[in-house]
Amino acid sequence: MKKFVLKTYGKIIAWILTVLGLYTSCDIVEPVEYGTPTADFVVKGKVTDERTQQPIRGMAVISKSDTAPYGNDTVITDTSGNYELNFTATAFGAKDLTVYASDIDNDTNGAYLSDTIRIKAHELKQIEKRRKNWYNGKFEGKADFKLRQATIMPMYGVPSTEYKEMERDIE
Repeated sequence: MKKFVLKTYGKIIAWILTVLGLYTSCDIVEPVEYGTPTADFVVKGKVTDERTQQPIRGMAVISKSDTAPYGNDTVITDTSGNYELNFTATAFGAKDLTVYASDIDNDTNGAYLSDTIRIKAHELKQIEKRRKNWYNGKFEGKADFKLRQATIMPMYGVPSTEYKEMERDIE
């Protein structure tokens, strides 16, 4: 009888340790993530003309990653000049973001100069909490661009340059 009790206790303890080991080593409810901590970011804003305050459609808004060109993400503004940029980046929480607006269709809406906005980490609002795994939450920021129209010089030809030979005295 003593042998039976010891074997039973041994099986129970082995089962408890197995369950405890699986519970502490893996995340059973959510998928296990290996690698680096990540966070989701949402940047919203509007692109307008600096002089007329009118929205500009068809502008490229790009999130510039620290590992550029890998990790960059691009969206195009709608007819109201609005954009929403959603991307995931390596982060230990909120981090500074660099957002870049560029004109990709000079002829459609006129030519505009590019602009860059840096959103500081303390300006981001956390809209989703971090989980116990590598996911550090979701952060939202705002970046409104006011772009200047570029001055385009007509290309009728380049004025010729006159070169004069320099004479030097050879002694």
